[in-house]
Amino acid sequence: MKLKDTTAQEFIGNQIRAFEVAGEWIPGIKIIQCTDPFQNLFICKRGQEHFGLTKASFGYLPARDYRRIIFNPEGPYTCQLDVSKYKDTSLVEKKIYIRHDQLIEKGEADLVIVHYLFPGEPDRSGFTFTQIIPIEFEPWAEPKAKRILEEMVFKKENEIKFSLLTDRNKEVLSLMAKCVRAKQIGERLFIGENTVNSHKKHIKEVLETNDNWEITRYGLAFDLI
Repeated sequence: MKLKDTTAQEFIGNQIRAFEVAGEWIPGIKIIQCTDPFQNLFICKRGQEHFGLTKASFGYLPARDYRRIIFNPEGPYTCQLDVSKYKDTSLVEKKIYIRHDQLIEKGEADLVIVHYLFPGEPDRSGFTFTQIIPIEFEPWAEPKAKRILEEMVFKKENEIKFSLLTDRNKEVLSLMAKCVRAKQIGERLFIGENTVNSHKKHIKEVLETNDNWEITRYGLAFDLI
């Protein structure tokens, strides 16, 4: 580990030594990095075994390979669950993700928690501690988890299109997703049936779909139902 910031180096060195001594008692895979400039500082023994890496090979692993092999927050099956800010600032303290690319095949997902080690200090904001915790679903919970995670992926894939809808469009979409007919939509929203049909046409154009089930998926994913 070569860090110019000696205070950060001492703190992170202590963290690494603690993980080396007691890391097996702490759930999941533990990783310490500097993201600006990118530098891999530590991966626990469990992580080395899981990803087939040594300490040395992890240290020289480029950012693109880290995202491919270990964790990519922008991956298609990775969804952000939460972001916590440091005290009353805009500085991020922690991000929580769920990654579920193995859910269909193995019934497993990963909970990924990224802690910013110096959240109140912008000059050191790139130092992170990542914890990857495997989750194995019970058979009864697996179908429910799949449905929820599929909604999360759908929302992630379609957020831009959904953001192009007006508030009135969303009100109409909410009722469309519930299979309410145009006449009844008009009565509920106090607008004419022709106006409802204009909204429906615009919604389908923006969302690029003419499929009723797809409309329902939007309603579920964006909490309109």
